[in-house]
Amino acid sequence: FEALDAEGQTRKGVIDADTAKAARAQLRAQALVPLAVDAVSGADAQAPGGARRVLWERPMFNATALAIWTRQIAGLVGSGLPLERALTALADEAEDERQRNLVAALRAEVNAGSSFAKALSQHPREFSDIYCAVIGAGEQSGGLALVLERLADDLEERQALRSKLIGAALYPAIVTLVAIVIVVFLVSYVVPQVAAVFAGTKRALPFLTVAMMAVSSFVRTYGWLMLIAIVLGAIGLRIAVANELFRQKFDAAWLRLPLVG
Repeated sequence: FEALDAEGQTRKGVIDADTAKAARAQLRAQALVPLAVDAVSGADAQAPGGARRVLWERPMFNATALAIWTRQIAGLVGSGLPLERALTALADEAEDERQRNLVAALRAEVNAGSSFAKALSQHPREFSDIYCAVIGAGEQSGGLALVLERLADDLEERQALRSKLIGAALYPAIVTLVAIVIVVFLVSYVVPQVAAVFAGTKRALPFLTVAMMAVSSFVRTYGWLMLIAIVLGAIGLRIAVANELFRQKFDAAWLRLPLVG
């Protein structure tokens, strides 16, 4: 909002209200004359530089926090509490200011007549399309509390599976990384010194030795270019996967792999 105080000074800030009309009423109650009141999302209701914050800030709900939040709202709705009051309770209990602003924005959308699923879809960084679609189905069927409970169960099971997979893959990943570092060190530093000894002899070297020396020379000459190419390739793949059409083809290709799929 932008408003004038009793001394005629301009004041700017953020105020928590369900509608613009309610925000103006709150400003007038504080002896302020509202000049402009604009709705902002939870991610934008921060200090200046909001555009950079949206790009670089991590989502407010990680997998664990989203499962807990879904379980909380499922319990409140399942106990017979109206959705608006459930969101109010969650907003009051939120310890993080960004989460509080987000839940307040959801409550404002619901109070304005939007469905809960539509309100959630306004924040795609926090709630996926599948999450919103499942809740929309629950609203349409009249079983929102049950759907929220099952959605929370599904999120918790997915998080448990993800933790098991990370735990199982952590040790092989560390061993593989150490092995790669050792091999690169041997090829780029040790092999050239040994090759200098062979260079003084006039004997024909075995094929494997010649191949190893060739690999060593290639790594020493083009190693940095290979590293840059790998980094650029990873970044390019990350950007390409953001495209829905490419992502569908990419996932389909993974599923067609013999063992991994």
